[in-house]
Amino acid sequence: MSRPDWQLNFRDLPEIPLLKRWNSGMHITQEQSISYKLLHNQKITEAEEIEFRKVFKFYEELDFKLQKLDYSSFTADDFENFKNYINYAFNYIPLLSNKLAVYHTYRLVVNEWVTKKNQRLNNIKYLKYPSLDIVKEINKYNRANTPLTNVLYSAENIDSALKEIKPPKDKIVTVGLWKTKTEKEIISYPISHSERAILINEGVQKATAAFEKYSEKNSQLFVEWSRHYFKLLGREFTKPISHHYEYFISALFSERILEVRNDPNPSFNYDCIIYPSVGNDLETDNLAIHPDSVEKEFGLFQIIEFEIEETYYERKYVRNHPELITLAKIKNKHYAKKILSNGDIVW
Repeated sequence: MSRPDWQLNFRDLPEIPLLKRWNSGMHITQEQSISYKLLHNQKITEAEEIEFRKVFKFYEELDFKLQKLDYSSFTADDFENFKNYINYAFNYIPLLSNKLAVYHTYRLVVNEWVTKKNQRLNNIKYLKYPSLDIVKEINKYNRANTPLTNVLYSAENIDSALKEIKPPKDKIVTVGLWKTKTEKEIISYPISHSERAILINEGVQKATAAFEKYSEKNSQLFVEWSRHYFKLLGREFTKPISHHYEYFISALFSERILEVRNDPNPSFNYDCIIYPSVGNDLETDNLAIHPDSVEKEFGLFQIIEFEIEETYYERKYVRNHPELITLAKIKNKHYAKKILSNGDIVW
């Protein structure tokens, strides 16, 4: 990734504070330096604490202003300046890690959207992550990927996937059941501290509670700084979207989190990001899985095909068996007989 053209300001968003700025000849910012000291229980000066607390206010104001930002008004130049500003604002990432057992996760595609034809799929490549060439051609930001990166998006059940994707009537849909090849747990980055999701999403509740428990034995100043960051990040991952530019912050964050594959601490070599399903009113969780982890850790264990006859996507989701379909009336349901070594599907 090329080095951004750092921007200290953008419209009415708060100016990048001194502690976040790169200084000549320095490889880390003062924010990074102070937080490192706090994390390792080293003393900081009173002046450092005063300046560090100013960063809290920056995150608070940025969080507030971003909620009112009109992304649809961006020109191409505006968006470039915004990207360079946000790259500066998020030039440091606190890390959380969670070991995750994946017993089932579902990838749903509308056949016509991936092959241009409303016909049966013949290879599992359509049920995996899109190729980088396709992602670059589409040139859109998504919840957990930029136009330069690809991930496998999956949901914890078929109803949740239907509510996310909303396939039209009369379209053939194919669902792949993915799970880890062994009982080995994978490394996930859990999204926490979302004020909306924490009221109803068990995953966010657990991730936030784990952070708060960790905070009991660590610097409260460091914890407070982290809490401001995670609150902003949690809102970005759980906000409704009307323009793909609005995905930029969560997409940028995801790109950075998933691109590191050789961290000295194995707990930070992430396989996926787990975040609440906005399409399913935050009640269930989605995974954004790194392509390398898909190939190494995951297998496609079942493929289901059906046609959408009627849709009930406005209905309230009710948690049940992960393959029970209640949000659409379907017909012509088929299960694949097997998957050949070259990826071809035998129906």
